[in-house]
Amino acid sequence: MKKTVLIILSLAFIICLFSCCMRTQTVGAEEKSMLQYTYANLTFSKPENENYECTVENNKEKYITVDANNEGDCYWLIVTSNKPTKKKIPVITVYKQDEKGKKTVLKSFQISVTPAKKVEMKNIKINTKTARRITLKNPYYECKEYELSYNKKILNISQYLFDGEKAIYTLEGLKKGKTTVKAYLTGTKKLIGSFKVTVGEYEAYIKENKKNVTIYYNSHMPDSRNLNKSSFDLGKAIGNYHADSVYSAEADNFELIRKDNNDADEVTPNADLIYGAKTGKTKLTVYEKQGNNKTKIGTLNLTIKKAKDSEVYASNRERDNDGIFYEFFICPGEKVDLKEIITQRYINTSFSHFEEDEYSFTFKSKNPETLKVDKNGICTCLKTGSNYVSYTVKFKDGSTASGGGSFDIVDKDFFE
Repeated sequence: MKKTVLIILSLAFIICLFSCCMRTQTVGAEEKSMLQYTYANLTFSKPENENYECTVENNKEKYITVDANNEGDCYWLIVTSNKPTKKKIPVITVYKQDEKGKKTVLKSFQISVTPAKKVEMKNIKINTKTARRITLKNPYYECKEYELSYNKKILNISQYLFDGEKAIYTLEGLKKGKTTVKAYLTGTKKLIGSFKVTVGEYEAYIKENKKNVTIYYNSHMPDSRNLNKSSFDLGKAIGNYHADSVYSAEADNFELIRKDNNDADEVTPNADLIYGAKTGKTKLTVYEKQGNNKTKIGTLNLTIKKAKDSEVYASNRERDNDGIFYEFFICPGEKVDLKEIITQRYINTSFSHFEEDEYSFTFKSKNPETLKVDKNGICTCLKTGSNYVSYTVKFKDGSTASGGGSFDIVDKDFFE
């Protein structure tokens, strides 16, 4: 019996010893786990008059790359993961050294690297001679982009945009057929994901997320094409559109909407641009016209809500690019009617109109010793120097809009 117990204890000791040898651990080190082909920012603050250094141990296999340097009041420490770690785990030790060569350890990090993982990608169907945008998730975007492999006789793929983990591409169907798109990390043979693309001729339909649409209208801006969030591009609601088709919509209550032509692009078909003529709700019946054939493809519900009065101001302001303060030169002793300028540029314009009792102003000068402003928006320049004047417009519906800026105050001889 004793002999059996000794054997069991010996086996347990050997297993424990083997387990410890397989994965070394540094006491006191902060443990970090990284996905292969990513990077970690371990930068931390330090006294500006001190310089730190670091060493990297257990890294002969180049599991990680460390970029470290002193920058003012912080120690810049960036770690890039190259290979999955095995028995030994890299350890980064940050220390400072005094004039006598004595080292003081400040921080240490134990970095484990896990293998790159695959990303799920969805299969796609697309019509010939049409294009659509797809988004692929890329958790390795900080270090690696995707290289796509596919049959270029059937499909063309071009890079459209990289936005963080989102890799966005434009797919164009060249001819009928099937191809598998494989996504590799740049400079590697690592296959991260794949999906099938079938190019064919499929029936057009209304996208599920576009079956209920909301746009806005405000009577102070009768032509709501000039109002933010006031229009709906019918083409963006069509799935499996055809390159030679035109898409239109007819409203149950035709008085609620106006229609125009959209600016079709590479992923949007020729279709109606719909905007509101008044608030309300209506159903839109959508048609596809190919040559002389006109076919109903579905319906969607359109809601037209009242936009706040401040949105009218905001829409006008967006068209003004640099704004009213850009290169506005005034001299000491001169006056400027800021209320009139704002009213003409952002409230009563060629696109919009309010009655005087439908809005009111408040003004404030940050530097009244340089530039003062009264309750009517009359700005008086007293001398050259720093200046900033802000304003708030309150509309009758309770919404507000604010803005502000600085004038360019110059001496009179500036214009000579």
